[in-house]
Amino acid sequence: MGMKKMTVSFAGMEYPARLLELDFPNLSGEHMISVDRLDVALMTKDGRYVSEEARAIDEGILLYVPDKMMDEDESKLIQYVKEFAA
Repeated sequence: MGMKKMTVSFAGMEYPARLLELDFPNLSGEHMISVDRLDVALMTKDGRYVSEEARAIDEGILLYVPDKMMDEDESKLIQYVKEFAA
């Protein structure tokens, strides 16, 4: 099981992201998670995407997590995803 760290670029900013290999009954395969502040950057205050690029980025991200979660080990992140997305 490999976990890949990466960044997502949007509006001149870099946001941390990770690819997790999931194996839940209703959710499996490789999925990207990123930080809550990226989710905020992609949306307007009334819940619309700020652009088509923002929509495309959001559709590729399974779950947004607090910044501090991004440095957790893979098993803790997978448990978090299981609780909130699976």
